[in-house]
Amino acid sequence: DLLLQVLSVAKALSIQAHPDKKLAEQLHKERPKIYKDPNHKPEMTCAITKFEAMCGFRPASEIAEYLKEYPEFMQIVGEETTKKFIDASSSSKADLLKANLKSLFSTVMNAKPHEVKKQVEAMCKRLSAEGAKDEIQALILRLNKQYPLDVGVFAPLFLNYLVLQPGDAMFLTANEPHAYLDGNCIECMACSDNVVRAGLTPKLRDTPTLCSMLTYKAMKPEVVDPRKIDDNSKIYTVPIDEFELTLSEVAASSKYTLKGVKGHSLVLVYEGSGSATSPDRTKLPFTKGSVLFVKGGVDTIFEAESDLILYRCSTKSS
Repeated sequence: DLLLQVLSVAKALSIQAHPDKKLAEQLHKERPKIYKDPNHKPEMTCAITKFEAMCGFRPASEIAEYLKEYPEFMQIVGEETTKKFIDASSSSKADLLKANLKSLFSTVMNAKPHEVKKQVEAMCKRLSAEGAKDEIQALILRLNKQYPLDVGVFAPLFLNYLVLQPGDAMFLTANEPHAYLDGNCIECMACSDNVVRAGLTPKLRDTPTLCSMLTYKAMKPEVVDPRKIDDNSKIYTVPIDEFELTLSEVAASSKYTLKGVKGHSLVLVYEGSGSATSPDRTKLPFTKGSVLFVKGGVDTIFEAESDLILYRCSTKSS
């Protein structure tokens, strides 16, 4: 089972992660009113416009530099944890680095509210007075306007800041922190509503679960490159079976056959109008915003009245 949706983000969405299958089953069993199903929720985001996000932990060397550069960040982390992290950041021992990254993140996210407010206020007051000198400082100030004095305002100092251009995509595995910041995107995901949040949100925060579930891999996120199918279509594949995304463009007054795939699929008409014809010659008119359900293995002929942009989310075809 899969889900397809269009997101239009004008205000940062929560710092969150999605549980793997084992944890999802456990959370659903223990707290079914909060975690309403036992499924995992891997997802892929494909940018329609310029799209800003935070995704995964920064390389340790970058976090260490920010601890030195931002006294308020160091204050909220604490002198001892800061020293241990900076020492570990130059180590080749992966387990040591993960342990110290977990300690740093957990310390920040569990800091006392009055201390968070004090340090966020001091940091933003200082940056405003000095003037934002780079995109990270500008992002910190923007987040503080959206969620005043929230612990998530520190997030750009330990999470990767990523700007996707239209057509770029990123894949989010289980137990990795992320937050969508601004822009429009297509999102494909496994069929679940399990989200563990801990910052930049008015919704329920489950900080202990988030801190315990993350993988604490410190690395740069990878952009998913599509593979060309033909002159009209390209496909985005990810290392799971639940879904893949096909983007097709059809010029006005032309026809295009979208080949069927193994599983059932959903086709979103993002732009344009026209009609779709199935092998039994059933002809279905559509307009911008229409969603078509296509059975597995069925070829569909799209006839464009105006230029078409189609997004198809389907289970993996190979």
